[in-house]
Amino acid sequence: MKKFMCLTLTAALLLTGCNGKSADGNTGTAVQTESSTVQETSAPAETNQETTEAATEETQTSGEKGSLQAGEYTYHLEKEEKTWSTEKGQLACTVKLEYPVFEGDSDGEKKINDFYEEWVSDMMENYENDPDSIVSYAMQYRTEEENSQTAAEGETEAFTMPPSEEDFTVGGVVSHGNLISVYHESYTYEGGTHGMPGRNNHIFDKETGKELTLASLINLSNDELNTMVRDKFLEVVENDTEGGFFEDAAETLNAKNNFIEYYYLTDEGVIFYTTPYEIAPYAAGYTEVTIPYEELGM
Repeated sequence: MKKFMCLTLTAALLLTGCNGKSADGNTGTAVQTESSTVQETSAPAETNQETTEAATEETQTSGEKGSLQAGEYTYHLEKEEKTWSTEKGQLACTVKLEYPVFEGDSDGEKKINDFYEEWVSDMMENYENDPDSIVSYAMQYRTEEENSQTAAEGETEAFTMPPSEEDFTVGGVVSHGNLISVYHESYTYEGGTHGMPGRNNHIFDKETGKELTLASLINLSNDELNTMVRDKFLEVVENDTEGGFFEDAAETLNAKNNFIEYYYLTDEGVIFYTTPYEIAPYAAGYTEVTIPYEELGM
Protein backbone atom coordinates (compact mmCIF):
# COMPACT_ATOMS: atom_id res chain seq x y z
CA MET A 1 0.00 0.00 0.00
CA LYS A 2 2.72 2.43 1.00
CA LYS A 3 4.60 1.52 -2.10
CA PHE A 4 1.51 2.12 -4.25
CA MET A 5 0.89 5.62 -2.86
CA CYS A 6 4.31 6.79 -3.98
CA LEU A 7 4.53 8.77 -7.17
CA THR A 8 6.21 6.67 -9.80
CA LEU A 9 7.64 7.47 -13.13
CA THR A 10 5.92 5.66 -15.99
CA ALA A 11 7.50 2.57 -17.38
CA ALA A 12 8.59 4.10 -20.62
CA LEU A 13 9.70 2.02 -23.55
CA LEU A 14 13.13 3.26 -24.12
CA LEU A 15 13.31 1.85 -27.60
CA THR A 16 15.62 3.85 -29.77
CA GLY A 17 16.83 3.66 -33.25
CA CYS A 18 17.50 5.19 -36.59
CA ASN A 19 18.76 6.49 -39.97
CA GLY A 20 19.30 6.26 -43.68
CA LYS A 21 18.33 7.86 -46.99
CA SER A 22 15.31 7.43 -49.17
CA ALA A 23 15.27 7.80 -52.92
CA ASP A 24 13.31 11.03 -52.85
CA GLY A 25 14.79 12.37 -49.61
CA ASN A 26 11.37 13.49 -48.37
CA THR A 27 10.88 14.50 -44.78
CA GLY A 28 7.60 15.05 -43.06
CA THR A 29 5.64 14.82 -39.86
CA ALA A 30 1.96 14.22 -39.32
CA VAL A 31 1.73 15.82 -35.90
CA GLN A 32 3.47 19.07 -35.10
CA THR A 33 5.73 18.81 -32.06
CA GLU A 34 6.92 21.57 -29.76
CA SER A 35 10.55 22.64 -30.13
CA SER A 36 10.62 25.45 -27.60
CA THR A 37 13.16 25.31 -24.83
CA VAL A 38 10.68 24.49 -22.09
CA GLN A 39 7.61 22.43 -22.91
CA GLU A 40 4.68 22.47 -20.52
CA THR A 41 3.74 19.17 -18.90
CA SER A 42 0.55 17.66 -20.29
CA ALA A 43 -2.47 17.97 -18.05
CA PRO A 44 -3.93 14.72 -16.69
CA ALA A 45 -6.80 13.25 -18.60
CA GLU A 46 -10.12 13.01 -16.82
CA THR A 47 -10.46 9.75 -14.93
CA ASN A 48 -13.31 7.50 -15.96
CA GLN A 49 -15.09 6.60 -12.72
CA GLU A 50 -17.94 4.56 -14.16
CA THR A 51 -18.31 1.16 -12.49
CA THR A 52 -18.54 -2.09 -14.36
CA GLU A 53 -21.47 -4.45 -13.89
CA ALA A 54 -19.99 -7.90 -13.41
CA ALA A 55 -16.67 -8.47 -15.12
CA THR A 56 -13.49 -7.23 -13.48
CA GLU A 57 -11.89 -6.47 -16.85
CA GLU A 58 -13.12 -4.77 -19.99
CA THR A 59 -11.17 -4.28 -23.22
CA GLN A 60 -12.04 -2.02 -26.13
CA THR A 61 -10.16 -1.40 -29.37
CA SER A 62 -11.04 1.68 -31.39
CA GLY A 63 -9.73 3.36 -34.52
CA GLU A 64 -9.63 7.11 -34.97
CA LYS A 65 -11.24 8.44 -38.14
CA GLY A 66 -9.17 9.89 -40.93
CA SER A 67 -5.76 9.13 -42.36
CA LEU A 68 -2.65 11.11 -41.44
CA GLN A 69 0.44 11.81 -43.50
CA ALA A 70 4.14 11.58 -42.63
CA GLY A 71 6.20 12.32 -45.72
CA GLU A 72 5.21 9.75 -48.32
CA TYR A 73 3.53 7.50 -45.73
CA THR A 74 -0.14 7.34 -44.80
CA TYR A 75 -1.33 5.95 -41.47
CA HIS A 76 -4.12 6.17 -38.94
CA LEU A 77 -4.24 5.80 -35.17
CA GLU A 78 -5.84 3.02 -33.18
CA LYS A 79 -6.27 2.72 -29.44
CA GLU A 80 -6.74 -0.24 -27.12
CA GLU A 81 -8.32 0.55 -23.78
CA LYS A 82 -8.76 -1.77 -20.84
CA THR A 83 -10.26 -1.29 -17.40
CA TRP A 84 -9.87 -3.33 -14.23
CA SER A 85 -12.46 -3.31 -11.45
CA THR A 86 -12.79 -4.99 -8.08
CA GLU A 87 -15.10 -7.94 -7.50
CA LYS A 88 -17.63 -5.46 -6.13
CA GLY A 89 -17.56 -3.43 -9.33
CA GLN A 90 -15.43 -0.45 -8.32
CA LEU A 91 -13.10 0.87 -11.04
CA ALA A 92 -9.45 0.46 -10.02
CA CYS A 93 -7.40 1.24 -13.12
CA THR A 94 -7.70 2.26 -16.77
CA VAL A 95 -5.01 1.78 -19.43
CA LYS A 96 -5.07 3.33 -22.91
CA LEU A 97 -2.53 2.45 -25.59
CA GLU A 98 -2.57 4.47 -28.82
CA TYR A 99 -0.44 3.36 -31.75
CA PRO A 100 -0.05 4.02 -35.49
CA VAL A 101 -1.22 1.65 -38.22
CA PHE A 102 0.50 2.25 -41.56
CA GLU A 103 -1.80 1.82 -44.53
CA GLY A 104 0.71 0.90 -47.26
CA ASP A 105 1.63 -2.63 -48.30
CA SER A 106 5.43 -2.31 -48.30
CA ASP A 107 7.46 -4.81 -46.29
CA GLY A 108 8.71 -2.03 -44.02
CA GLU A 109 5.22 -0.81 -43.15
CA LYS A 110 4.00 -4.35 -42.48
CA LYS A 111 6.93 -4.96 -40.13
CA ILE A 112 6.27 -1.73 -38.25
CA ASN A 113 2.60 -2.67 -37.86
CA ASP A 114 3.68 -6.08 -36.54
CA PHE A 115 5.94 -4.29 -34.06
CA TYR A 116 3.06 -2.30 -32.62
CA GLU A 117 0.73 -5.28 -32.45
CA GLU A 118 3.36 -7.04 -30.37
CA TRP A 119 3.94 -3.88 -28.33
CA VAL A 120 0.27 -3.71 -27.34
CA SER A 121 0.18 -7.43 -26.55
CA ASP A 122 3.32 -7.26 -24.40
CA MET A 123 2.13 -4.19 -22.53
CA MET A 124 -1.23 -5.76 -21.72
CA GLU A 125 0.43 -8.97 -20.59
CA ASN A 126 2.69 -6.97 -18.30
CA TYR A 127 -0.25 -5.09 -16.80
CA GLU A 128 -2.01 -8.40 -16.16
CA ASN A 129 0.84 -10.50 -14.78
CA ASP A 130 3.54 -8.26 -13.32
CA PRO A 131 3.00 -7.95 -9.55
CA ASP A 132 4.70 -4.54 -9.70
CA SER A 133 2.51 -3.14 -12.49
CA ILE A 134 0.24 -0.15 -11.99
CA VAL A 135 -2.76 -2.48 -12.37
CA SER A 136 -1.61 -4.85 -9.63
CA TYR A 137 -1.08 -2.03 -7.15
CA ALA A 138 -4.33 -0.33 -8.11
CA MET A 139 -6.36 -3.51 -7.65
CA GLN A 140 -4.69 -4.22 -4.32
CA TYR A 141 -5.22 -0.71 -3.00
CA ARG A 142 -8.81 -0.33 -4.23
CA THR A 143 -9.80 -3.74 -2.84
CA GLU A 144 -8.25 -3.02 0.55
CA GLU A 145 -9.89 0.40 0.73
CA GLU A 146 -13.21 -1.02 -0.43
CA ASN A 147 -13.15 -3.77 2.20
CA SER A 148 -12.14 -1.31 4.91
CA GLN A 149 -14.96 1.09 4.09
CA THR A 150 -17.47 -1.72 3.79
CA ALA A 151 -16.56 -2.98 7.25
CA ALA A 152 -16.65 0.49 8.78
CA GLU A 153 -19.56 2.12 6.99
CA GLY A 154 -21.40 -0.56 5.07
CA GLU A 155 -20.81 1.26 1.79
CA THR A 156 -18.15 1.79 -0.87
CA GLU A 157 -19.13 5.16 -2.31
CA ALA A 158 -16.44 7.51 -0.99
CA PHE A 159 -12.83 6.79 -1.91
CA THR A 160 -9.81 8.78 -0.82
CA MET A 161 -8.36 9.03 -4.34
CA PRO A 162 -9.45 8.51 -7.97
CA PRO A 163 -8.71 5.29 -9.87
CA SER A 164 -5.24 4.86 -11.34
CA GLU A 165 -4.57 5.34 -15.03
CA GLU A 166 -1.85 5.02 -17.66
CA ASP A 167 -2.32 6.62 -21.06
CA PHE A 168 -0.01 6.37 -24.09
CA THR A 169 -0.65 8.71 -27.04
CA VAL A 170 1.17 9.17 -30.34
CA GLY A 171 2.83 12.58 -30.22
CA GLY A 172 4.17 12.52 -33.76
CA VAL A 173 5.25 10.40 -36.72
CA VAL A 174 8.22 11.71 -38.72
CA SER A 175 9.66 10.65 -42.07
CA HIS A 176 13.34 11.54 -42.46
CA GLY A 177 15.54 10.07 -45.16
CA ASN A 178 15.22 6.30 -44.91
CA LEU A 179 13.72 6.50 -41.43
CA ILE A 180 10.28 6.44 -39.87
CA SER A 181 10.14 7.71 -36.30
CA VAL A 182 7.20 7.28 -33.93
CA TYR A 183 7.14 9.42 -30.81
CA HIS A 184 4.98 8.47 -27.81
CA GLU A 185 3.90 10.53 -24.83
CA SER A 186 2.50 8.92 -21.70
CA TYR A 187 0.83 9.93 -18.47
CA THR A 188 0.71 7.80 -15.34
CA TYR A 189 -1.44 8.53 -12.29
CA GLU A 190 -1.12 6.45 -9.12
CA GLY A 191 -2.43 8.84 -6.52
CA GLY A 192 -1.32 12.21 -5.19
CA THR A 193 -1.86 15.70 -6.56
CA HIS A 194 -0.77 14.83 -10.09
CA GLY A 195 0.59 12.03 -12.22
CA MET A 196 3.86 11.85 -14.10
CA PRO A 197 4.48 12.29 -17.84
CA GLY A 198 6.76 10.06 -19.87
CA ARG A 199 8.16 9.85 -23.39
CA ASN A 200 9.73 7.33 -25.73
CA ASN A 201 10.72 7.22 -29.38
CA HIS A 202 10.87 4.31 -31.84
CA ILE A 203 12.87 4.56 -35.05
CA PHE A 204 12.57 2.15 -37.98
CA ASP A 205 14.24 1.55 -41.32
CA LYS A 206 11.66 2.34 -44.01
CA GLU A 207 12.61 -0.54 -46.29
CA THR A 208 12.97 -3.35 -43.77
CA GLY A 209 10.91 -2.14 -40.82
CA LYS A 210 13.85 -3.01 -38.58
CA GLU A 211 14.13 -1.00 -35.39
CA LEU A 212 17.30 1.08 -35.19
CA THR A 213 19.20 2.81 -32.42
CA LEU A 214 20.09 6.48 -32.50
CA ALA A 215 23.65 5.59 -31.56
CA SER A 216 24.01 3.54 -34.75
CA LEU A 217 22.96 6.48 -36.92
CA ILE A 218 25.06 9.38 -35.67
CA ASN A 219 28.74 10.00 -36.41
CA LEU A 220 29.62 10.96 -32.84
CA SER A 221 30.89 8.91 -29.93
CA ASN A 222 28.80 8.84 -26.77
CA ASP A 223 31.22 11.25 -25.07
CA GLU A 224 31.10 13.64 -28.02
CA LEU A 225 27.31 13.58 -28.06
CA ASN A 226 27.10 14.16 -24.32
CA THR A 227 29.39 17.18 -24.62
CA MET A 228 27.42 18.65 -27.52
CA VAL A 229 24.02 18.23 -25.87
CA ARG A 230 25.23 19.23 -22.40
CA ASP A 231 26.66 22.50 -23.72
CA LYS A 232 23.29 23.31 -25.30
CA PHE A 233 21.47 22.73 -22.02
CA LEU A 234 24.03 24.69 -20.00
CA GLU A 235 23.56 27.62 -22.36
CA VAL A 236 19.81 27.52 -21.72
CA VAL A 237 20.32 27.44 -17.95
CA GLU A 238 22.92 30.23 -18.00
CA ASN A 239 20.67 32.49 -20.08
CA ASP A 240 17.66 31.97 -17.82
CA THR A 241 16.61 35.25 -16.21
CA GLU A 242 13.44 34.09 -14.49
CA GLY A 243 14.84 31.58 -12.02
CA GLY A 244 13.11 28.70 -13.75
CA PHE A 245 15.78 26.11 -12.94
CA PHE A 246 17.00 24.51 -9.73
CA GLU A 247 20.15 26.00 -8.22
CA ASP A 248 22.07 22.79 -8.90
CA ALA A 249 20.85 22.45 -12.51
CA ALA A 250 24.32 22.99 -13.98
CA GLU A 251 25.81 20.45 -11.58
CA THR A 252 23.15 17.91 -12.56
CA LEU A 253 23.81 18.46 -16.27
CA ASN A 254 27.58 18.15 -15.85
CA ALA A 255 27.11 14.79 -14.13
CA LYS A 256 24.65 13.48 -16.73
CA ASN A 257 26.11 11.08 -19.32
CA ASN A 258 23.03 9.44 -20.89
CA PHE A 259 21.50 12.23 -22.97
CA ILE A 260 21.10 9.77 -25.86
CA GLU A 261 18.35 7.97 -23.94
CA TYR A 262 16.06 11.02 -23.87
CA TYR A 263 15.22 12.17 -27.37
CA TYR A 264 12.72 12.21 -30.21
CA LEU A 265 12.84 13.18 -33.88
CA THR A 266 11.24 16.15 -35.63
CA ASP A 267 11.54 17.64 -39.12
CA GLU A 268 14.24 20.02 -37.88
CA GLY A 269 16.46 17.54 -36.07
CA VAL A 270 16.78 15.49 -32.89
CA ILE A 271 15.28 16.98 -29.75
CA PHE A 272 16.98 16.01 -26.50
CA TYR A 273 15.18 16.69 -23.23
CA THR A 274 15.44 16.55 -19.47
CA THR A 275 12.51 15.22 -17.47
CA PRO A 276 10.33 17.08 -14.93
CA TYR A 277 12.08 17.51 -11.57
CA GLU A 278 15.48 16.79 -13.15
CA ILE A 279 16.72 20.38 -13.50
CA ALA A 280 13.47 22.33 -13.04
CA PRO A 281 10.15 22.06 -11.16
CA TYR A 282 7.33 19.82 -12.35
CA ALA A 283 5.32 22.79 -13.62
CA ALA A 284 8.16 23.72 -16.00
CA GLY A 285 7.69 20.45 -17.84
CA TYR A 286 10.41 19.17 -20.15
CA THR A 287 13.44 21.29 -20.98
CA GLU A 288 14.46 20.70 -24.61
CA VAL A 289 17.29 21.48 -27.00
CA THR A 290 17.40 20.72 -30.73
CA ILE A 291 20.45 19.36 -32.56
CA PRO A 292 20.13 19.63 -36.38
CA TYR A 293 20.50 16.36 -38.29
CA GLU A 294 23.55 17.73 -40.11
CA GLU A 295 25.48 18.14 -36.86
CA LEU A 296 24.81 14.50 -36.01
CA GLY A 297 25.70 13.15 -39.44
CA MET A 298 22.12 12.10 -40.11
